[in-house]
Order: sequence, then structure tokens, then C-alpha cells
Amino acid sequence: MRKIKTIMVLLSLVAAISSAEAQQLPGVTATEKVTVTLVKEGSGITVRKVSYLRSNNIVLVGNLFLPKNFDANAKYPAILCVHPAGSVKEQSAGLYAHRLAEQGFVTLAFDAAYAGESGGTPHWSEAPYERVEDIRYSTDYLVTLPFVDENRIGALGLCAGGGYVIATAPTDRRIRAVAGVSAADIGAANRESWLRGRSVEEQIKILEDVSSQRTREARGEELMKVYMCPEPTAKTAPSFREGYEYYRTKRAWHPRADNFYLRRSQATKMAFSAIENIYLLTQPVLLIAGEKADSDWQTDRFFRALPGKDKKVFTIPGASHIDLYDKAKYVDSAVAELATFFRRTLNAVSNHE
Repeated sequence: MRKIKTIMVLLSLVAAISSAEAQQLPGVTATEKVTVTLVKEGSGITVRKVSYLRSNNIVLVGNLFLPKNFDANAKYPAILCVHPAGSVKEQSAGLYAHRLAEQGFVTLAFDAAYAGESGGTPHWSEAPYERVEDIRYSTDYLVTLPFVDENRIGALGLCAGGGYVIATAPTDRRIRAVAGVSAADIGAANRESWLRGRSVEEQIKILEDVSSQRTREARGEELMKVYMCPEPTAKTAPSFREGYEYYRTKRAWHPRADNFYLRRSQATKMAFSAIENIYLLTQPVLLIAGEKADSDWQTDRFFRALPGKDKKVFTIPGASHIDLYDKAKYVDSAVAELATFFRRTLNAVSNHE
């Protein structure tokens, strides 16, 4: 009897493996926690750890979220979820990827080059134009999946990730709809400062300091790392005060996200503009911002620069910039609005074509 039971278990395992192979699921089963923020049990979401190659032989690693009752023979709309600067896929991007998969989308949250599990050296580089390339190559990856409808791909970015999506979509027309949550242009934020008001002379002084540091590193000094969100002082902007709590305490700390970036990255950030080609961004755009966000000037700047008619700012009462990263009642509101937006825009594209 025991032998028969053992054989039945083995046959069940073989059948399960055969079924997975028949579905041609990518990657491997994700075995570690895929989001540091708790999500409800029993959602039926399948998560696969995937990797793919981008330029410069850099391997990007992501978590692919498949909706409940996933059918590999069907065609799904897909959404890229792009994390903030100094973040990893298991933080806010992973949470939104999971929640949008619950709404029926295939979603992909991936680590940027030089961050998390992805390759690229030196790590801790925040390289904006490379982040744009990450999005292009992640779109390349999605269009290779037989169950993804290549005409129904959207992109969502959080904080700096929102700026990176806005910078990519004008010239990558495979991205049919764009959304940003607490979206920020990392270039403008580093030139003008988060709360604005930094003079040109002050900007030049920063760039001279960074240039001198890079010279020292070229001559053999160790690469200088600094915190994205240092310990707050009386002068710390609210978002960075909250950022310290989010990234550097148990609230959302992750072992692959130590919140450092290379000091030399300050120059590459200040050289970037998320709105340089925004006049070409005619796809539908949804911007979600907290009512109390100190980044509201960035949301307004994006909205005013967008040339298309299908654009909207959705403001969540009572929320700050960082609140939208993980606080349940605010994330619930954001996800509901995102799901409505992506259903309308991506299905419209599909039906039109």
C-alpha cells in the first residue's frame, strides 16, 4: 500500500512538471519573498524568477507575476513595473506588480542594472540613461513571451522610475500606456534640489566636487558611496525623512537594497532630463500623486509638458509621496485607478488593431 502511495505521489509530480513544461513557463519558481510589503494570502498569483540579457552583456533579473487561473495559451496585457532610484524589485515595484497581477495583468518587476540581483559594475551606480535602456530591454523580453499581447504593453514607474518610463515611452512605441506613481524627474530633482531653489552656482559647485572625486577615484581611491536617504536632520525634505523610514528600517528594508549610491552618479543624474523628448509622448498617461506630496511640482511639470489629450492627474487625499509606496489604503486607491486606466487604454489599443 505504501509503495502504491509513493508511486502515485511520483506520478503526480511528473504530471505537474509536464504540465508546467507544456505551458512553457519562463524562468523558475520564485522561492524567496517577492515583496517586502505583506500581500494577502491565497491570491492565486504565480511568481517566476526570470533573467534576460540587455546591452553591455548585463543580465537583468526580474519577478514575473502571472494572474490567477493563468492560461499559457491565452494572450494577456502586460505591465512593466519600474522601481525608484536606490530601490529593488521586492519593494514598491514588486508590491504594485503583485496587486496589478491580481487585476488580471501579467506584470514584471525587475532590478535595474547595477542594482539588486541584476548585473553591471560598479554596483550602486544610478545611471539614468542606462535605466531607460533597462526598460527597452525589458520590453524586448515581454514581447518574446507567447502569452503576452505585444500590442497591449503598459509601463508603470514609481518616483524616479516614473520619470524613466516617461523618458522611454516617447521613442519606444511598444509602450502603449504610461503611468507614474509619485513620479519624479531625477535630473530636475538633482539640479534644482528636491524642494527646488538650488541656484546655478550651487549646481556647478556640486558638479565640480563630483568631478574632483571622480579624478581621485581614477587615480586609485575607493569609489565613494553615500546614502540616498541619510539620517534626517531639521533641514531634511519630508520625502527623504519618510524615505529613511521606508528604506532603512524594517518597514521596507531589503538585504539587496542598502540605500547607497555612488557619489559619481550625481553627475549622471544631473545630466538627465525625463522630459527632453516628451513632445513625442502621445500615448495615454496617468499620473498618481499624494495630496501632501512635496513632489507635487514634478507631477505638475510632467502634466503641463505632455502633448497628448489622454492625460490625467489622480490625487489621493491625505497621502504623501512615500505613503503611495506601501500604505494599504493609499495603494488600494492607486491600484484601483491604475487597473481602470490600463484596462481602458490597453484594451482600446488591442480592439483598434
